[in-house]
Amino acid sequence: MTISGNPEITLYNNPLPKGCELCRLGSKLVVFISGECGDSCYYCPVSSERFNKDKMFANEMEVKDLMDYIYESYRMNALGAGITGGDPILALDKVTELIGMFKEEFGESFHIHLYTSGRYVTNDVLKELVGVGLDEIRFHPLKEEYKEAIRKALKYDLDVGIEIPSIPGEGERTVELVKWAKKEGVKFVNLNELELNERNFFQLNSRGMKVAHGITGAKGSYENARKVVEEFREDKEITVHYCSSVYKDVVETRTRFLRTIRFSSKAYEGFTGEGTVVRAILKGKVDDLTYGEKIGNDLYSFYPEVIDELVSKYDVSEVKIVEEHPDSRRLKVSERLIYSKSQQAGYSS
Repeated sequence: MTISGNPEITLYNNPLPKGCELCRLGSKLVVFISGECGDSCYYCPVSSERFNKDKMFANEMEVKDLMDYIYESYRMNALGAGITGGDPILALDKVTELIGMFKEEFGESFHIHLYTSGRYVTNDVLKELVGVGLDEIRFHPLKEEYKEAIRKALKYDLDVGIEIPSIPGEGERTVELVKWAKKEGVKFVNLNELELNERNFFQLNSRGMKVAHGITGAKGSYENARKVVEEFREDKEITVHYCSSVYKDVVETRTRFLRTIRFSSKAYEGFTGEGTVVRAILKGKVDDLTYGEKIGNDLYSFYPEVIDELVSKYDVSEVKIVEEHPDSRRLKVSERLIYSKSQQAGYSS
């Protein structure tokens, strides 16, 4: 059987789990429900801003209320949500309430998956999660005893998987975990490329790990995952899936941004293939606003293609082209002055 995917991006031996399929479409809302966690993995990629802090984020935006997740879902026309942390089980009340809100607002087809180590997963926890409509649960069994939670989950009406980092030098251990998962009836095992970031860098670097793939991918992580996927090339009973840091950054996030632009951008906003919004910010006197939007005192936002007309028609003091992320934060990527009356700068749209 041929392994599907791109060696630099993602590899898999069988059809992907539903949660991954929707991520590929950019249609999953990322729910960071809390940074609190009872474990402290040396390779944990959660940022210092979030780690062990009781904070909530919808995609990249910090939120204060569960309804903010509903609003952000509408902004991107989400088809589902992935609940992560920390360990979401430590925020079980919020998790179950939110899942119920998602299902009530968007219907049973709104697919929800959740990540957990399994440390706090009991039968009572699973009953609550299944009762409110959780569709898929992914375990990161840090310790041997956490596997018992996986066995418990397999008794419920859930898609059960394992998701772990692909750690260089741990190929044999990973293969044994996949064999165990297959024997138990686990549906899939996801291997994420190990990433170095500002919080885990010294821990990983002290173990000889360096960036060698994309911006954050650890040397040897891809090679380890590829060997594991190839080990199960012919296996029809369990999906083994490698997901790279490049895929998460370049494909998944960009696709989600493009989806958000499609459903939420304003008529006067352009966009790039990278999933950023482009608009012109004009400062001046505009008497008859027929297109665009007033955003402040003598400040207007317009589609870049009409700048020629505006500069010739109105008393314009300056025009800037601004590139931003399309989500609620509107994080500015770049800003470029293309016209200044005081400097008589030339410009091109």
